[in-house]
Amino acid sequence: MTRVEAVRLVAALGAVEMALVRRDPVAGPLLAQAARAADGLAVGGLVAAAAALSRTIDLHGQTAGERAARKAAQALCRAAAQRCQAVALT
Repeated sequence: MTRVEAVRLVAALGAVEMALVRRDPVAGPLLAQAARAADGLAVGGLVAAAAALSRTIDLHGQTAGERAARKAAQALCRAAAQRCQAVALT
């Protein structure tokens, strides 16, 4: 992953994470876009897993399972963003 790719993904994943926190309707499409950008990169698996998880739940739902799945998707995005930050800062 190049620095440019890493910086782009840090920005995209930050937007995804905030959309998930706010239960914003654009969270799913933003996550799909980030997954496409990360495809083939070192963090691609993390972002793809978050995108797949988000497609299985109602991102606006309030059940315990939906909240837990949303938090898991957030954690996957955060882990991917941290790996990208490490590349961008080296």
